[in-house]
Amino acid sequence: MIIFRFFLFFLIISSTAFAQSRQSSFLIEFETGKVLQSENATLSRYPASLTKMMTLYMTFDALEKKEITMDQLLPVSLKASKMPKSRMGLKAGSQISVENVIFSLISRSANDAAVVIAEALGGTESQFAEKMTTVARDLGMKDTTFKNASGLHNKDQVSTARDMAILSSAIIKHFPQYYKMFSIRGFRFGKRYYGNHNLVARFYRGGDGLKTGYVDASGYHVVGSAVRNNKRLIGVIMGRNSVRERDRHIFRLLDYGFNLLKNEQSETPIQLSGLVFENQIEKPRNEEEYRKTKILAHKISEHTNSIVSILDSLNMEKMDKLTKNAIVEWK
Repeated sequence: MIIFRFFLFFLIISSTAFAQSRQSSFLIEFETGKVLQSENATLSRYPASLTKMMTLYMTFDALEKKEITMDQLLPVSLKASKMPKSRMGLKAGSQISVENVIFSLISRSANDAAVVIAEALGGTESQFAEKMTTVARDLGMKDTTFKNASGLHNKDQVSTARDMAILSSAIIKHFPQYYKMFSIRGFRFGKRYYGNHNLVARFYRGGDGLKTGYVDASGYHVVGSAVRNNKRLIGVIMGRNSVRERDRHIFRLLDYGFNLLKNEQSETPIQLSGLVFENQIEKPRNEEEYRKTKILAHKISEHTNSIVSILDSLNMEKMDKLTKNAIVEWK
């Protein structure tokens, strides 16, 4: 019985530690690239359906180059029709328009639609995934590797909160006309209506995108962007334990960022796992606490003063290139 209790205690502690270790967050000001908050932002994570943001990036690129059109009908393969949930229920041999594929990826996070566009643009999903990784490298996503277009779990498909912020910035900068599609509240396909999973786009004041994601191995993710007073923030939350926790954290993270930009303090202190703000540092009572406080203050300074120029680095390149060749290096 003692051994059993010890083993059970070990499992609980181990699972809790794992849940904490996979949590990441990242917050930037889009216009300047200023990092406002960072927690485990460069540690590898399974991206889950955040992967579809890259699938969409490449779809927008193909539209811009007129390789495809919005009303073009794409064939649904047997492989696409057999993709697991979440999906649109597409039947093998049927067709779906590019526009509906885009809405399916944004709102429904449909895995079958992801395979349809991957096969249309890449020949096969695996070949498309190779192109996705190439695009990621050109954008500066140095810690990201894609193995599929949907985000279904693959142990070799990894990314980071930082890289997802880079990708989000690239979508907004390179394809503003298509980025607007992320703000849809939902869309109707056939006889059904599908609401957008991203509550930032649906309910957050100033929110207009981007994407949510989940697989068992990753936890719950969300990337959200919002504009207030002509300032855009991009926030990334990865590895949370529930939809509610994920959504609560992205709302609080964005609130914190907008308050920081206005040099105002929130009426209620913002509590985020693994994050400590400067006004939460207590006055040290001895030399050891002073040393620890100094280290903590230095880390906070690194997070809030790390500045890069996204606008300078995300320059449009020649239209005949697959990517915009935008290199972003976070300090």
